[in-house]
Amino acid sequence: MIGPICLALPLVLGAAQDAKPFTSPEGRFSVMMPSEPTKKEQQVKTATGELKVTLWIAEGKADSYFVVSYSDFPAKGFKKGDEDKRLDQACKGAVDSARGKLRGEEKAIKLDGKHPGREIAIEKDGEIIARMRVYLVDQRLYQVMVLGNGPFFATKDQDVGAFLDSFRLVK
Repeated sequence: MIGPICLALPLVLGAAQDAKPFTSPEGRFSVMMPSEPTKKEQQVKTATGELKVTLWIAEGKADSYFVVSYSDFPAKGFKKGDEDKRLDQACKGAVDSARGKLRGEEKAIKLDGKHPGREIAIEKDGEIIARMRVYLVDQRLYQVMVLGNGPFFATKDQDVGAFLDSFRLVK
């Protein structure tokens, strides 16, 4: 269901010490980006209908991309208690879209101690190509991810962690 969102990322498409704060008032988030991000919007067909997806994409060093995307599920198709199912679908869609496989376990996490999420690493040909966190905040799905290649993740993993850790909700 969420897979097409991640599949489109390579088509639209730093170091921690170079990172600068970025805030999206309409997205209701802030994050440290390695460069000035570019905004992209697209419509994605899902099992529950069309979703508008907004992406903020910043180019990092060594052919890496730092991305925050969000989309809002329609109220009519959203049921309380489906949060785990939606997060699992988002992670599976990301792995499938990358034509990769999950490296390690899908880890349950929380944003601000209350919003459910998942953290995953995706590998292809034995190397990590993406690390991401997915959060569900009410009816909004956030995907916070870094796309790159194995050597990038081997040398810049600290920067990746700093980016993922910097994601915050704003009012």
